Formats: sequence, C-alpha cells, structure tokens
Amino acid sequence: MKQYSKIFYLVGFMAMPLFILMLVNGYLYLNQLASEDVIWGHNRSFAFSQAGREGKLVLLSVTQRRCDFLKGLECGEGKPDLSSFVLLNVNPADTDFQGLILDDRFAEIKKGELPRYYLLNSTGEIRHSSKELPSVEEMTTLRKTK
Repeated sequence: MKQYSKIFYLVGFMAMPLFILMLVNGYLYLNQLASEDVIWGHNRSFAFSQAGREGKLVLLSVTQRRCDFLKGLECGEGKPDLSSFVLLNVNPADTDFQGLILDDRFAEIKKGELPRYYLLNSTGEIRHSSKELPSVEEMTTLRKTK
C-alpha cells in the first residue's frame, strides 16, 4: 500500500495546478458576468418599484432596437446625465411592448413613430412625451415639478 500512496500523492500534486486553473477560470467567468456593461434600463416592475422607492421619475425609451450602453443616435449617444432617473428601454421584441400598444396613452407607438421617449412618475402617469431624448433642463424642470 505504501508504494501506491506515493503514486496518489504524485497524481494529487500534478492535479493541483489543473484545479487552481479551473478555480481561476471560474472566478474570471463569474467576474465577467458580474461586470457586464449595464444594459440601458431595467424590467418594468423593477423600474417602477425603484422609482417609487427613491422618488425618481422613470425614463421610458421605446426604440426599434435595444439600447445597450446608450450607444446609437436613438439611444442618445450617452447624453444626458441620467443619474436621477430610472431607465426603462422597450423595443418591439419585448413582452412589455405589447402592453404599451394596448394602452391608449401611448398612441404614438401604435402609429409606429419610434423612437419615443416618456417621463413617467412612479404611478405610471406620463409627465413628458417627445420624439427626442429630453434635455437635461427639461428633465430637471420636470423632476422639480413632480
């Protein structure tokens, strides 16, 4: 048995770098998942609950395609500073889009006028509607008159 124990130790010792490599790979994979660039917006229930909890408005962006990283002209190319608003991006591929089409308050979407931007309070009341992303001044004014 002593002669085999040396082999087991050797195999265990040789497998240790492979085990460490697997741990590092797993750590890097999980870190990559956790640090993925934030997609523009949240799901609907999260956005409205966060807005109600933090006293913010919801910026609803209805675009043809998903707005990732605020890139693209219809996504605003990173403007303006939206730190005081909860972002919600909806596109025709989302399930929330069908609900918006059925809602009479969003008649522009039924006509196919995209992109469309809405500022909503936490109860869903439309505070502002436009074809372009609201400017910082408009957002600040609407936030103060909330």
